[in-house]
Amino acid sequence: MVVATASKTDPADKTKQRADLALYPTYAAPKGTEQANWSAVEVFIECKPESTQDDPFDDKAVKFLPSSERRRENLGQIMSYASTIFQSQHRKHQFSVVLLGDMARIVRWDRSGVVATEKFNYREEPSKLGRFFWRLCHMSAVQRGHDKTVEEVYTDSIEYKNIMLPRAQTPIVDEATGIELGQHARLLFAESLRTAKMCYKINMHDGQCERSFLVGAPHFLSPELAGRGTRGYVAIDCSNPKGPFVYLKDAWRVDHDGIEPEGNVLKYLNDGEKIEGVPTLVCHGDIKDRMGDQVTDSQEVWKIVHPDRQDCPLKMHRHYRIVVKEVGLSMSRFRNAKELVYLIGLCIQAHALAYDKGVIHRDVSAGNVLICIKEKIVNGRLVRKRIGMLTDWELSKRRKAPETARQPNRTGTWQFMSAYILNHPEMAIQLPDELEAFVHVLLFYAIRFLRHNCENVRRFMQDYFNDFRNDGSDFFCGLAKSKAMAEGTITHAHDDQLIFYCPPRGPAVQLPAGEPPQAGSSSSTLPSHVRPLCETHPINNVFKNLLELLKARYALLKLANPVASMGTTSTSSQPPDVFDEDENAEDESAEDMDAFFFDAKYDPVPSQVQQKKELTAAERKKYEDDADKLTDHTKFITVLSAPFRDPTLVWPKKDKIPDQLRLDIDPKKDKGLTPAPGPVPTNPTTPTTSQVGTRTRSATIRSLNVPPTASGTRGKRFNREDDDDDEYVPRSAKRTAHWTSMPSVPQTGSRRKGKGRA
Repeated sequence: MVVATASKTDPADKTKQRADLALYPTYAAPKGTEQANWSAVEVFIECKPESTQDDPFDDKAVKFLPSSERRRENLGQIMSYASTIFQSQHRKHQFSVVLLGDMARIVRWDRSGVVATEKFNYREEPSKLGRFFWRLCHMSAVQRGHDKTVEEVYTDSIEYKNIMLPRAQTPIVDEATGIELGQHARLLFAESLRTAKMCYKINMHDGQCERSFLVGAPHFLSPELAGRGTRGYVAIDCSNPKGPFVYLKDAWRVDHDGIEPEGNVLKYLNDGEKIEGVPTLVCHGDIKDRMGDQVTDSQEVWKIVHPDRQDCPLKMHRHYRIVVKEVGLSMSRFRNAKELVYLIGLCIQAHALAYDKGVIHRDVSAGNVLICIKEKIVNGRLVRKRIGMLTDWELSKRRKAPETARQPNRTGTWQFMSAYILNHPEMAIQLPDELEAFVHVLLFYAIRFLRHNCENVRRFMQDYFNDFRNDGSDFFCGLAKSKAMAEGTITHAHDDQLIFYCPPRGPAVQLPAGEPPQAGSSSSTLPSHVRPLCETHPINNVFKNLLELLKARYALLKLANPVASMGTTSTSSQPPDVFDEDENAEDESAEDMDAFFFDAKYDPVPSQVQQKKELTAAERKKYEDDADKLTDHTKFITVLSAPFRDPTLVWPKKDKIPDQLRLDIDPKKDKGLTPAPGPVPTNPTTPTTSQVGTRTRSATIRSLNVPPTASGTRGKRFNREDDDDDEYVPRSAKRTAHWTSMPSVPQTGSRRKGKGRA
């Protein structure tokens, strides 16, 4: 059934997006004043008035991308709708229709890219559109793109009433003492039930037997369209329903020669003497259904359309699930700056142990460093130990592999990649690049949760982490990060140095007009009318020491390659200029130019002559010694730890403040950074079977009249902002692959995908 949804929004969608029309199964179609429901949409239909000016695809353009801003906005709009459906449903692929005046395109989306038909006039050839809908309505759910390895769990089911709800409400206790264990995981699971629109039973085969897991709402949900599309769940293992909670990750991994499934890497790192700070594997496996392996198809269509080309920009993605024992917390839940540095230090230590065992991570980022809580009972008391855990090893690589990038584009997360790799995408990631990424991660959390002299944190995040330069063919490191690495200091607005502060000893005091700040105040960058009553924070010393190492590395790289170029100069012959004068005529211009530039009255005075400064032997030796510390984990951690061994530095215990990145933050009212989840509702929002009704395998079309273009919808982008998702998700998300819709962040690794066309 086709329903006009241009004036209705799904209450579960925080972005309030609405397609013009949507095809629903008959049993799930909204009626009357009912709101739209993205979780039940089979096909969204977007309507635009102009056949060319509104066309989101360009048949003649490179990579199928339109050039005009209006058309690109329309492409971004339908991409955001497709992304919303992927996030609201468990799907392998999906279909949509774009109506452009009298013309139409049928579109198919999967995790590799998008395939669209050529435009056709559906008024002159109505059979094409009618045949598409007839066939779609006679397909099975699997053929329409649904993942049937995931089963819906209703609140009146045995699994929900006898397993899920009791586990959320009843603690696991130590038999001898009655003390609850694993409370943080139980509370996270309870919150996932409270917020779930539907609960699920997720099935997989681990190579030996079938495994099943019960989950609520995802703990993490990636907004990317093409790419991995990762979901993370706190889950109950059905083979041990009363045992500890586990963490299940559902993703579409890149199926590429030389890329190991993450589970294989974890098994290798877990074998023998287990590395602390690395997740413990429970099970993993590729996903199959009755139609075979769940893999993407867009890349195969691209190859059919371009039989003479070998450089397919689309990667095959394979549906994959992995389960680990540890249920971690976001690093944003650190208690104070000292613990933040300590936890990241433990992640570096885990990285070192894996590196020594022959594996390099290659995707150090804010979302991949977690807090893992270890618990034990000692003398009748619960003792908790918080350690750093380095997760997400799916982009890792064996060190013995060839020293080249294994994919034709960057690997990693743009915001945290080293400036060197961002500027040299052809180079393989090395240890110094990984250690630099840890510095960016430390800054990422410090700038958000500690006091400092940067007033606009959101602007800083954009400039330092998301910014980029473009030479017309590729993307390169933004200016703020490049400058910080070259100069060894981090600056913000007005080119002021970034300075962190301890908690104030008292309220700020307004000075009389014209009175200068006190001598010896902790900052010279504060406005002159504010008397600083807080000292600089010891974490400044951490950044100072680490940035010295990075500055040394980039200084030596510049010496080794003084003329760095982001492009090449064409040497091809140029066609003659029609305005060229006779080459045989005498030309006095050269003499006039020399006479102008060498005129005696423009001779510089000695003080104006800039002498080229050469590094002394001592300076070069200092740079070499500092850069060497980036090639050894132990030396690097020694530098990281130095400010903690300085007896003159006192680390505050209560220096963490509410997230300064949040737009809704009110420090006067927001006392808790991570409030405990609310209770599990007695009447959950998850529907019962009686509320859903019987499913049908076909849908009928009520109407296909084209309404006027919906107002206020063009260019909207999906950006999930979840208070429990502690990763900063910029406009184009951390691991987005929407590179064809003018991203604010360039794409990296398996995230950067092209678009195919049939």
